[in-house]
Amino acid sequence: MKSQLVIGLDIGGTKIRAGAVSKDGQVVNSETMPTEAAKGKAAILRNIEAAIASVSKGKAAAIGIGIAGLVDHDRGIYVQGPNLPKSFQNVPLVKLLTDKLKIPVTIDNDAHCFALAEAVFGAGHGHKTVVGVTLGTGIGGGVVMDGQIFRGRDNAAGEIGHMTIGLNHDAVCGCGQTGHFEALASGNAMAKLYKTKTGNQLAPVDVENAAKSGEKEAQAVISEMAESLAVGIASIIHAFDPDMVVVGGGLAKANILWEPAIQKIREKLIYGQLRDIPVVRAALGPDAGVIGAALLTGKIGP
Repeated sequence: MKSQLVIGLDIGGTKIRAGAVSKDGQVVNSETMPTEAAKGKAAILRNIEAAIASVSKGKAAAIGIGIAGLVDHDRGIYVQGPNLPKSFQNVPLVKLLTDKLKIPVTIDNDAHCFALAEAVFGAGHGHKTVVGVTLGTGIGGGVVMDGQIFRGRDNAAGEIGHMTIGLNHDAVCGCGQTGHFEALASGNAMAKLYKTKTGNQLAPVDVENAAKSGEKEAQAVISEMAESLAVGIASIIHAFDPDMVVVGGGLAKANILWEPAIQKIREKLIYGQLRDIPVVRAALGPDAGVIGAALLTGKIGP
């Protein structure tokens, strides 16, 4: 009998996470290895192939890939992104892997994959419209309607990190623009804001711990971050009126930020009905990207 295992890949600038995923969304075998982005295109491709081989054992039915940045889903091309080199831009990744491995391959943005996984198998299971938000070093997102990713004309739908939520704010986003959601509410934003206030460089988790210990500057950072996070998520709810917003990533785990942000979101929504829309933490943890990538193939899931 032909294997129904599907390989999901979650490719970032630092590491590649690969998993063999069963039809019911369980990761039955996984491997993490370095991307080695600084070594260029050949090294990245070599590591992608090695990651696939490490979990497939030659028995995979299909491969799905989630990768940070802009992806041409229909043509199977990785266009560009913030964490991979210029030598890897406009790479026909689907064709390269399909020709070599002789099995179907599909590709999409990694935040789209996160949202799809949470909508189908995770916290959003059973809901018609789910918006996924990833809060980490940066901010990403995806919109899933009736179990399908809403991609938009250029596959760029869900780039919520680049919504402008602070017109008069001079915080610079990684893209070079100011006032973006990512520039005001991401892990990078937390570290930069703390440094602006104190002159000291701390990782986001250390800022959180300082705030818990009563440091006033750290508490002020958390308060500003909660406000920005609330503005961003309330804007998403106003735009999409989803059944649920699912939030993942390291910052979502911090109660000191999460709890005031949730309260502020409710205060910013204009209709009572919108205040009933659940904003919840993701359920699938680090496997979400791999599971979502596997779902792209259409060979697993309901």
